[in-house]
Amino acid sequence: MLTALLALGIMFGVTEAAVGFYRTKQSQLAQMWFERGSGALSRQQAKEAIQDFRNALNYAPDDSTYQLRLAQAFAAANRIEAAESYLFNLWSSQPGGGEINLELAQLEARKGNPDAARYFENAIYGVWESHPEEHRWQARMQLFQFYRSIGNTGQAQAELLAMAADTPGSDYRRQTQIGQLQLEAGNPRQALQQFRSALRVNRRYAPAFAGAGAAEFNIREYQNALPYLETAVRLDPKDHEVAAQLKMTRLVIESDPFPIGLSDRERTERTLDAYLQAFSALSDCATTRAIVVVGSTPQNPLQESWALGQQQMALMPHFRGQSQTVLKIMNFVFSAEDLAATECGPLQGKDQALWLIGKMHQLAESSGHHGD
Repeated sequence: MLTALLALGIMFGVTEAAVGFYRTKQSQLAQMWFERGSGALSRQQAKEAIQDFRNALNYAPDDSTYQLRLAQAFAAANRIEAAESYLFNLWSSQPGGGEINLELAQLEARKGNPDAARYFENAIYGVWESHPEEHRWQARMQLFQFYRSIGNTGQAQAELLAMAADTPGSDYRRQTQIGQLQLEAGNPRQALQQFRSALRVNRRYAPAFAGAGAAEFNIREYQNALPYLETAVRLDPKDHEVAAQLKMTRLVIESDPFPIGLSDRERTERTLDAYLQAFSALSDCATTRAIVVVGSTPQNPLQESWALGQQQMALMPHFRGQSQTVLKIMNFVFSAEDLAATECGPLQGKDQALWLIGKMHQLAESSGHHGD
């Protein structure tokens, strides 16, 4: 009897060891296929990743991480229904899972489904196993981009404000990123606040200087934009876009005949220079449109503007910077440049500078603060 019991115990031990070995082997094989699938997915080899993750699930069918990665592989292969099938199954057991909700949100966003917003919100306030603040910030960023893609500017702006509120005061990079998004959304004043906050933390961060300069430029505060843009170019000389904006800013400042304190001589020179430039813009535009402006009876806007400019010549012999004469001539300049832009497309160089000056002083006149 003792011998039989001993033999039976040995058999149970062998069986338990065999089962343990089998389970360990299964786990090792599952992990091997999972790692292969992750590598294929990172190399954007979605088809290979799908097969690898399926192999992993053959050895560990209940592993939710493997199921999630398979869903991501299906999504990468544009097999939306298969991806949703796995994700909805996971969501039913883990409705608060941040990563699951974010994957569902991305799929619904690809289809333009308004339900994407709900899943993005779930991801923002959901459970994340690691780095929750980072994941929630990225989820909110994607929600902003979704609202912008469907034209819901109000909600998009609300998400930007929420991101700004959630961004630590020491995170100058994200403050700058939010500022750049505010600029793209057409909110330069809000953008400027973000760039200034970033610069209070890091006074050598070129993107924040460039952003602040662009914001002031868009507000048409060119004198304020100048030092920001000059610093940005000094910190990053290879940024040609910022260098071009700096050049335009200087051209606007140097061409404006309205600043307080400008001498009569300088005001006269700038006004005459603008007048000649406007005539050149009209002439170039007329040539492009094959329209004769010299000596013709006005029959279209370009010919009418040219004739109006000719009438301004009577003011030139006795012109010495008088305010009313400057206004008359510059009104012609602004209307001529605006017409050239409308008829012949975007302006360049000095013409663009004069057009910007015109827009700046239209705003000043409408608010009752003309420069002269």
